[in-house]
Amino acid sequence: MGFVVTLLLMIVCAAVQSTWPAWLRVHSQTPHLTLAAVICLGLGTGGASGLTAGFLGALLWGSISSATLGQLFVSHMGLGFFAGSLRGRVFADRVLVAMLLVGIGVLVASLVELLLAPPPSPQPWMWQALVRALYSAAVAAPIYLLVRSLRRFYPEPETL
Repeated sequence: MGFVVTLLLMIVCAAVQSTWPAWLRVHSQTPHLTLAAVICLGLGTGGASGLTAGFLGALLWGSISSATLGQLFVSHMGLGFFAGSLRGRVFADRVLVAMLLVGIGVLVASLVELLLAPPPSPQPWMWQALVRALYSAAVAAPIYLLVRSLRRFYPEPETL
């Protein structure tokens, strides 16, 4: 059941991100909803679910955007697994931690994009990355609260 919920959440986030209305954009930037969902799923459900969500998020967002699939797989899967490794740690179940991780995660994904698919001019790119990170962090709160409420569909990891 957890895989189905992850897939549905990723489809909804990719669809909403690609159809984000112009009047809700900040400096012509949209929030990175698929990456926010990947990080929130990883933080709320664990490393394996974060890795799976990262794969699905990268595949879905790469199929409807002009982004390079390789950099999406590296950033989304890596950040999903990293966020999942923080599950159960001190303060990991706080909304502010999820917002902070999403903001930092969007900046990390932007740096991966800079290394693997550099833009023609870096100055506007840096401003756009910062605006997108702040905007994504702001919209991460409802996504994380949704993931926390859907946690019952994900199996608890086995302990040794």
